[in-house]
Amino acid sequence: MDPLSALAVAQTAYAAIRKGFQVGKEVESMAGDLGRWMGAIHTVKHSHEKAKKRKFGSVEEEALETFAAKKKAEAMENELRNFINMNYGPSAWQEVIRVQAELRKQRAQEIERARKQREDLILWILTILGIALISGILILILWAAINGT
Repeated sequence: MDPLSALAVAQTAYAAIRKGFQVGKEVESMAGDLGRWMGAIHTVKHSHEKAKKRKFGSVEEEALETFAAKKKAEAMENELRNFINMNYGPSAWQEVIRVQAELRKQRAQEIERARKQREDLILWILTILGIALISGILILILWAAINGT
């Protein structure tokens, strides 16, 4: 996802989070919005780092775009941190960070599970193909032996 699209996702999720806090929702009940927001913020920051390292294309233009998106993302993060700290106390932001860590851990586990499933599927396919190949060779050998060639 490009940084500008990620920023749009972050802004939408951010608006939902602020509204949720204003109506008194707990952090845990907004895990989906927090996850989308944090994922988008991560994408924006990561895109800026990638743009700085690019060697081809309009590096300056892309770096400026990603830099502006990164600064907007940081401003949202600071505003959300201040809002949470002012309304729920300084430990509330730590709760948000805890939820973020849990979401990242879940995402990493899901990615690992999907990778393992792909590896298992490939192994099964290769095993079945190997058995079919060996069976075909044995059938040809038996057929040749029976027909006396």
